[in-house]
Amino acid sequence: MRIVWFSVLLVVAALLLVACRQTSAEKKVYTPAEGIAEGSAVMVAEGVSSATGTESSELPETEQGDVPQDDEATDDSSGEEQESAEDAPPESEQPDDSPEDETVDESQDADEEIERIPASQLPSRMSHIVKAMFETNKGSFIIAIYPEIAPQSAPHFIMLIREGFYDGIVIHRYARSDLVQMGLVSDQSGTPLYPDDPRKAELAQITIVDEPCLSENTDMTISFAKPDAPDSASCQFFINLRDNRRLDELNYGFTVMAQVVHGQDVVRSLRVGDEIGNAQIIERDMDPSL
Repeated sequence: MRIVWFSVLLVVAALLLVACRQTSAEKKVYTPAEGIAEGSAVMVAEGVSSATGTESSELPETEQGDVPQDDEATDDSSGEEQESAEDAPPESEQPDDSPEDETVDESQDADEEIERIPASQLPSRMSHIVKAMFETNKGSFIIAIYPEIAPQSAPHFIMLIREGFYDGIVIHRYARSDLVQMGLVSDQSGTPLYPDDPRKAELAQITIVDEPCLSENTDMTISFAKPDAPDSASCQFFINLRDNRRLDELNYGFTVMAQVVHGQDVVRSLRVGDEIGNAQIIERDMDPSL
């Protein structure tokens, strides 16, 4: 009996062993490196990306390339932008609507149009020169008038001299080491300073339009004085006693029309109350209109 029972136990044990081996084979789990079908590496990468927000760095570049990138997702919009850029006219043909660029261009054009001639070069560079002598109680001085750089101011100044406007005129302003000024014919109340010569008051009413300063308000150059208003220069003029180039553009610009070429010491000695006895044209160029 014992032998029979022992044999039965051996058979049962053998059957159990076979059953365990079959169950173990059916439940085996493969790692990603084993038994994965071709192309499933992309699916793994997509799974990692969706879970972590990043691509797997362990994948080869060729496999990573199979995963859609952000720039691929926007190909349509990128294409539209490229086409619009290609269809646009060349940069040189596009209109420039920038106000700042226009402002810069205007200022550059203005600088190119206004070429200021240094006062020291006026005698040699001017082809049309009219000279006048002013006799004062301190002595005489000679000025050169330049119509080329002051086509409005210079002819008007010449006309006033020929009309005898400055004969008997008193120096009414002296700014120490700055300028000396003359040509005032009435006081602040409008009362004529030369009632015996009404012609002076009439000529003082004639004004000229503003024009750019093409030279420099430097020592011994001459410009018309004027109030703070456009096109208001009439008959008063001043002689610079130093570098006053700030006046080239101040108050609509004080246009240089002449300069003292002889008798500079006489001009520097003039003070308020000194008198111009006589002013006359002594030499002119070949232009018959001057």
